[in-house]
Amino acid sequence: MVAALGVGAYFLFGGGGGSASVEDDGAHKLVPPASVGAYKKGSDANSPDDGPLGSGDKKNAEEIGIKNPENVAASYESGEAFKGKQMSFQGMYGEIDDPEQAVDDGFAKAGENAEKESDDSAGDGEKVELVGSPETVEPDGLDNAVMKCQTANFSDDGKPVKLPICIWADHSTYGIVFGIDLAAMMKGGDGMATDDVASFAADLRKAARVKA
Repeated sequence: MVAALGVGAYFLFGGGGGSASVEDDGAHKLVPPASVGAYKKGSDANSPDDGPLGSGDKKNAEEIGIKNPENVAASYESGEAFKGKQMSFQGMYGEIDDPEQAVDDGFAKAGENAEKESDDSAGDGEKVELVGSPETVEPDGLDNAVMKCQTANFSDDGKPVKLPICIWADHSTYGIVFGIDLAAMMKGGDGMATDDVASFAADLRKAARVKA
């Protein structure tokens, strides 16, 4: 759970291209719901990371095209503790001129951060390695937004586990969702299916996105 939120630091800020057609339907904010399908919001729902960003993080957010950003975070759990599944959500809302560019920049910066952290750690601690390239997905319920997903190999002084990562953006909201099978993480190996994470992300966006 903590590890999943830590991985979010790789993806919030960025440096990549695109121009998918997304209609601007006005200002919206993100208010994480109490549940999304079978997943219930975890005990860390009232995250201290919620709210206005600090000056440094705000500058980074604006560099990927998010103006006047505010931060939001929540985790969702399904099944038994340490044996079930978790979806970790981090995101921002503000003004986004080019949603696809913002998604591409998030993944691009994540790759840069993962490489830098790997070099700095010299073999110790958490490591994230992106596999392949982000791919556009269109899960049911994704309305008027861009979403792309990519897999990361995550390890924390142990066996690597595959983490599907999906990022969406529209003209006012930006969300990052990580899917974790906790049992798989404990023993190392394949994690959740990317389609499951993308579907959850679309449902979460629909429920959390409200008029500002």
